[in-house]
Amino acid sequence: MNTPQVSLLAAVLASALSASASANVISLSNITAEWYDGNPAANVSYLNNPSAVTASARWGVGAAQSGYDFTIASQPINFNVPPSPSPVQQIGEFTHLNFPISSGTSITGIKLRLSADIAVNGSPMGSRMFDYGFDHWETGNADIPCADGGTVGVGVNVNGCADRVIANWLSTSDDFVVGSDIYTVNVTGFSLDPSGSDPFTSFWTAENEHNHAYLLANVALRRDVEPIPEPGTLGLLGLGLLGFARRQFSQRGKRS
Repeated sequence: MNTPQVSLLAAVLASALSASASANVISLSNITAEWYDGNPAANVSYLNNPSAVTASARWGVGAAQSGYDFTIASQPINFNVPPSPSPVQQIGEFTHLNFPISSGTSITGIKLRLSADIAVNGSPMGSRMFDYGFDHWETGNADIPCADGGTVGVGVNVNGCADRVIANWLSTSDDFVVGSDIYTVNVTGFSLDPSGSDPFTSFWTAENEHNHAYLLANVALRRDVEPIPEPGTLGLLGLGLLGFARRQFSQRGKRS
């Protein structure tokens, strides 16, 4: 092997060793989960037991209720950074109990808070809280077509048009420092596989079923994580844009 090749190999090995040395293992343990801030709040009840691995929320009045469950994954849950974002891990199983309610109204959204002890390369960093918003779209069961574009009686719409759930990171989440970088635990969507394969962001849930999916997350630089506006914020934004468009149209009409 000639000298240039030896030098190139040495440089590659040095780079690999440097990258390996700079990798950090982020561990989440002693995780607890709680649902909160369901909207509208009047008909939502919670079963948030810090000593339990499953947190539950229910809505509707009487025996017939719908709801969400979240069951925490086996711990510790480990992520490797850099790079940012880290590879995705499933952090627990999400279940939508999608059943007709005898009275009351469905929710439009709810929040999930995970509290966890953080360790970096085995060194404790203390406890942090991470908040996630769940956007709930209760669709019309007999819509033509269904909200997902499908047909009643087919696929996920077999028992009526499916509802939709989307999860997103909220800016109220805590963060932690690794070296000189600030990280948080972000949610990225769902998977039907505990390994996180074939991920999706919109979870369409069948009527009259317990719908299960794994909630996926990664560790990412906080500056790179963009919270999705909550449904009420989106509505206000839409109204604002509509008002702006009307004013622009009116002004153009006056000038013409």
